[in-house]
Amino acid sequence: MSNLLETARAISHSLLSIYQEEITDDVLLNVIEKVKAMNIIENEYFDVNELFEILQADFSIGKGEITMLSDDITPWLKDEKTNIEFELWNRYKLDMKKNDPSFPIDDLDDFTDKILDKCENPKKPGSWDRRGMVVGHVQSGKTSNYVGLINKATDAGYKVIIVIAGTISSLRRQTQERIDSGYIGRNSSAFIRDNENKIVGVGKYKADTDIYSLTSSYYKSGDEGDFNQSVANRLNIPIGKNPVIFVIKKNKSILENLIDWFSKDINAKIVDGSPKLFDVPVLVIDDEADAASVNATKTIEEIKTINKLIRTLLNLFNQNTFIGYTATPYANLFIPQEYNEEITTTVKHKKYKIGEDLFPRDFIINLKAPTNYIGAAKVFGLNNTEEKEPLDIFRVIDDYDPPFFKVVNKNNKNDLPEYLPQSLEKAIKSFILTCTIRRLRGQENKHNSMLIHVALLVKWIDCVAFLVNQKLKIYANAIKSDDEQLLKELEELYNDDFVSTTENILQNIDYKDNRIKQHSWNEVKSELKNAVSKIEVRSVHGTKSTSNLEYHNIDEIDYNRHEKGLSVIAVGGSRLSRGITLEGLSVSYYLRTTKMYDSLMQMGRWFGYRPGYIDLCRLYTTEQIFEWFNHITMATEEMRNDFDQLTVTHQRPKDFKLKVRNHEGLMTITSLAKLNFSTTIHISFSGTNRQTYQLNKNKSSIDNNFNALKNLISTIGFPESKNRIKSREKIRYLFYPKQNIEPICDFLDNLRIEQPNIKNGMFSDYIKAQFKEKNISEWSICIVSNTDEEVFIDYEGNTSRDKRKPNEKILLVPINTKNENLNLGCSIRNQRKESLGSDYYIISKNQIDSLSDRQIDLTVSNFKTAEEIKKQRALEKKGLLLIYLLDPRGARITNSNTPIIGYSLHFPTIDKEEKVSYTATLNKGFDEELQEDDDSPINDND
Repeated sequence: MSNLLETARAISHSLLSIYQEEITDDVLLNVIEKVKAMNIIENEYFDVNELFEILQADFSIGKGEITMLSDDITPWLKDEKTNIEFELWNRYKLDMKKNDPSFPIDDLDDFTDKILDKCENPKKPGSWDRRGMVVGHVQSGKTSNYVGLINKATDAGYKVIIVIAGTISSLRRQTQERIDSGYIGRNSSAFIRDNENKIVGVGKYKADTDIYSLTSSYYKSGDEGDFNQSVANRLNIPIGKNPVIFVIKKNKSILENLIDWFSKDINAKIVDGSPKLFDVPVLVIDDEADAASVNATKTIEEIKTINKLIRTLLNLFNQNTFIGYTATPYANLFIPQEYNEEITTTVKHKKYKIGEDLFPRDFIINLKAPTNYIGAAKVFGLNNTEEKEPLDIFRVIDDYDPPFFKVVNKNNKNDLPEYLPQSLEKAIKSFILTCTIRRLRGQENKHNSMLIHVALLVKWIDCVAFLVNQKLKIYANAIKSDDEQLLKELEELYNDDFVSTTENILQNIDYKDNRIKQHSWNEVKSELKNAVSKIEVRSVHGTKSTSNLEYHNIDEIDYNRHEKGLSVIAVGGSRLSRGITLEGLSVSYYLRTTKMYDSLMQMGRWFGYRPGYIDLCRLYTTEQIFEWFNHITMATEEMRNDFDQLTVTHQRPKDFKLKVRNHEGLMTITSLAKLNFSTTIHISFSGTNRQTYQLNKNKSSIDNNFNALKNLISTIGFPESKNRIKSREKIRYLFYPKQNIEPICDFLDNLRIEQPNIKNGMFSDYIKAQFKEKNISEWSICIVSNTDEEVFIDYEGNTSRDKRKPNEKILLVPINTKNENLNLGCSIRNQRKESLGSDYYIISKNQIDSLSDRQIDLTVSNFKTAEEIKKQRALEKKGLLLIYLLDPRGARITNSNTPIIGYSLHFPTIDKEEKVSYTATLNKGFDEELQEDDDSPINDND
């Protein structure tokens, strides 16, 4: 940071110190303007955007949160802090601030304190064993979190740190490099291979603690830097004295070698026939804890290899803390808590007790992302109670078959593609524009990445990379020679796509990003040559010999070697899903290729922090992936909310396990193999809101559902005058308090809805069960009518405000019963452009209901948040069915005036509910192997 910027920062802090109210983004911008006007050094100016980002971090604007469940763990860190010299943490803190002054280091300090407090105090005598889990978001900075935790844990007294860094060599090496820089302070490869003390990262700051790594970042063709007994013996580092760290791959032979090496330690003893290391506190971090570690078997006696070896490793130490880090924790929650303590395994001719399974029995910590994290909630518009659209970054692929096949199998796997579909050509052009615009925003030295994932077989990956490289060369040469045709195509793409998307993002992001702005085409055009000249194509797979390959650029993607930024198009298969972090990932081209659950959750690699360029990001994918990913993320968001609810009442990890098991989302996202030997779940809807966000477009379903509504009204009639609640002199609500449950259940059962988490009979069975037990005091029905005169119909989808056509008259639907007729106004939910070709009407904006609708039945109202409404509903024990008549024009149905019926169902929180049983079955297409894979890193583990 320059001296001028540091001075501006200090002055800003002084001005803000006297500010009495909440410090917001607008307050920061106001203060920065005052500092700028001071002209601190004449004719010298600081970067206003950079200062704004630094102050956001300093004052924790939009910070994340941490929630946790834990068993009976006695806090210890606060009392012990006076005895701990946090020298390693302090130098990590300094280095993080130096590398990125806007990094929210104070938040990380708080979060890692709370996580360390749930670990065992390493100075506690005797035997102890702690199991926990930290749940983050995909690409949300979990490595920074656990590197910070490792520093603090070592300061506190942990002597052995083992980081199990995924299943792929490139990920292990990448993690080792992060550990070298953020914890050890020297290049592990140089130290181990050449005995050279090459300082990196935190090593620039003095610390008395010497840390030794028995693994390194060295690589030649694979795992050379991973744990090796001969290397460890040569280094001869005593265990239990200086801190020792191992960064290992989740691999059978590596884990066996490490277990065998520890068992030979001079301080190891044989206890009950099994080696044991005493009084050496060990912290084991399992990165990607849901991959390969979980024992998905039918009995506790049958144990998968990786699971067995991790448990054996932990059981080797009498003092250990195990923490699994993951963004997709549900498989880990199904780990059984029961285990057979007598089961043993043999490693290198020695017998070991396997020990307890990896269920996080002691604590689960949920890292809630800060406001500038771009995740599913922003992309899909989930739980959005403001008038904000989802971020417009999806682009539908509908032209890929041919040259790519919907399914690559034994019949067509040798029919390699000979050209690229137009959608992929467009994606490559988008990436060129993205790299160009980032340069205009002062990010010319930042990394840029594009991901292409269309196949799993190496020969397909190789062929696609070759074709992409050919196309990129054509584009680069055309740009350098000022080819009019290509420049015209790029200009059209920029004007038609980028300008409107930037406008959408500026209107709909819920945080300030001053770097995002519109640019003229002439500005963009002037930087095209510089941007495209830096882009290269890498083929990402496990084959190291290029003799049988068409494309030879298979070098590891090492961003650290490119101080001025690497711009790369990465073409790969399975190794891209859990492999290297693609820095500056902006454009993804993703086709359905493998098991839907695994690939879709990992597809979230394009989630993350995108400072200054979220408006330039694009995800090209199919309508089906878009729909399925929507379902999966919806269920995931709901379960995260369940977690937060349980923390309020101080529940334990096993309670969350039960809550997740009783969530109907399991039938959407979970493999049967992970259901703890059972396919029956007992569904709970306590405290939930279930909405129809995917509705049928076919005429028979629309007619059927409208008839279901008319039958309901025929049964219950129109409400009395006082419950015909008006707005603008028109009926807004037909409100029916204290209703019998029979018409509600009949209505729900008679609807035709093909949404994975809605099945006929599921809600009505639950409502009847609660009625029988008197768990819900009353049910109300509310039919919502739109009182607008005109509505905006977005026939094109995602239309920017400046290109919108005039509003059209609202669709009024006549409803007649008992010789009375009422006209109800249809609500408009415009379907997004990405799903226009779908068989379904997919709703995202606000889903169905709004905050005002949700509290129509409550005696206390005017709440401003969904959480407040939920608490009041729990107090009053009321259930609510909201019914909406949706304008078919919003689904691009223009030949019918029959409304599409949707609903939102609100259940109160019930303390002792009566659950209903269902057999868990997979939805068609999920967990279904669709392609051969000869390059899966998972195959290396057994």
